[in-house]
Amino acid sequence: MSDPEDTGVPPCLSEIIRDLPEIEQQLVNILNGLQEKNGHIPEEELRSLALLTRQPESALHALVGFFDSFRTCPLGRNHLSVCYGTACYARGADLVYDRLAGEVELDADGTSTDGFITLDKVQCVGACSLAPVIRVNGKLEGPVKSHRMSARLRELKKDDVLPD
Repeated sequence: MSDPEDTGVPPCLSEIIRDLPEIEQQLVNILNGLQEKNGHIPEEELRSLALLTRQPESALHALVGFFDSFRTCPLGRNHLSVCYGTACYARGADLVYDRLAGEVELDADGTSTDGFITLDKVQCVGACSLAPVIRVNGKLEGPVKSHRMSARLRELKKDDVLPD
């Protein structure tokens, strides 16, 4: 492993890995740390981590892509996840997602152009008895109805606080 100070590693990454032994075995912990500090895993820090650990950048992208919780783009001010587990899907998760997606203009990463919302699909969240469910800013809601999604978005907008 190279010394982080000698490789031009960003300070955020350097701070996370400073006290970790054998960082090659700590990649998930390092990625968690980056996401906690930044709200997502910036591409430039992923590239620096690849150089530092002598891992192919593609391997780190594969690792990030494997876990639903990792993001390479910032989240919107509100994060909505629609559960696509079997029970939720069977009870209309696709209709819920389509209704939400139809209400806002989303970019390729699932974030609205105004930064109000990030919408994504996730695998089973373990609340099958409440299917279909959505997670709104970390809190589960269910069972939800697709025809109520417009009203739910209005509620979020009413409470929306724009960053300074």
